[in-house]
Amino acid sequence: MPTIGHCPGCPYREFGPAMGPRGHPANPIVLVGEAPGAKEIAEGRPFVGPAGDVLWAAVADAGLSEAHLFITNAVACQPRPVHLWVRAIDACRGRVVRDIEASPRAVVVTLGATAFRPVTGQRGFRMPDVRGRSVESNWGPVVPTLHPARVRRVRRERRYLVEDLALARRIASSSDGAWTR
Repeated sequence: MPTIGHCPGCPYREFGPAMGPRGHPANPIVLVGEAPGAKEIAEGRPFVGPAGDVLWAAVADAGLSEAHLFITNAVACQPRPVHLWVRAIDACRGRVVRDIEASPRAVVVTLGATAFRPVTGQRGFRMPDVRGRSVESNWGPVVPTLHPARVRRVRRERRYLVEDLALARRIASSSDGAWTR
């Protein structure tokens, strides 16, 4: 199982392993998820559980494939117990920044509010108010969207996830000038 070291100050250090990113850092779109689930930790890769099924279907419908994506999480450990969640997000911020800065890319997509916060530094927002457009950040455009786990629970919102991934694809395509499928 490919794991990474825990982030400095990680409140989950004693509860299990930390999981590294998935994909090649030079891929044009970075997806930032929230945190790995039990299946992700067991397999050592993000988005292999039920939320992953939703994500990969939406990725395909948006005209993307895994070859376009570099995937990381706002928190590298499984978030149990949950009362340590906010501390974990803060502890992992430096690692998320390093993952994003691993190589130049066209666009960052944040999957859910938990991922949006450490990438942009914004607090006190509602995801329905920020999704559907790009937001500027230190790393260029960020496309906030719904987390696939939410879409799994609220199926009618799937179209938003697909639309936002397609927006990221268009931004990536226009910024590097040489998009390949």
